[in-house]
Amino acid sequence: MGLKETNLTRAKTTMLGFSGERVQPLGFITLPVSLGDGNGYAMNMVNFAIIRAKSGYNAIFGRTTLNSFGMVISTPHLCAKFPIFSGVVTIRGDARQATRCFQIAAQLVVDQLDSRESQPVVLQEGVVNVTLGREDSSKLVNISS
Repeated sequence: MGLKETNLTRAKTTMLGFSGERVQPLGFITLPVSLGDGNGYAMNMVNFAIIRAKSGYNAIFGRTTLNSFGMVISTPHLCAKFPIFSGVVTIRGDARQATRCFQIAAQLVVDQLDSRESQPVVLQEGVVNVTLGREDSSKLVNISS
């Protein structure tokens, strides 16, 4: 797009990231956004928060942006509709691409989870070690006595 960091307005706030972590935006920028189809389009100035984050998405429109276009979203139909001067524009999503974006986002969350190592069981005084199964003696429950 040819934009530089000098085009950003300084960020004085933090945001919540996709997995609940705090994220400091690099800055904010207002850009013209045109949405439409072969029948027409609508254009609005949209405020974007610029962050560094691994994501399957390039941009996410919030409620403010959707409302500025008068947009109605149908998630099950992967469809958005909004009024223009000559009628209504319908934007349809791609089910395969939406599934792929969801898979990427889910994998990024899984990759960020702590991989905790299992710790060996240490018997304590006053604890009875009970085997859960007859065939597998490795499955144990420790019960205080």
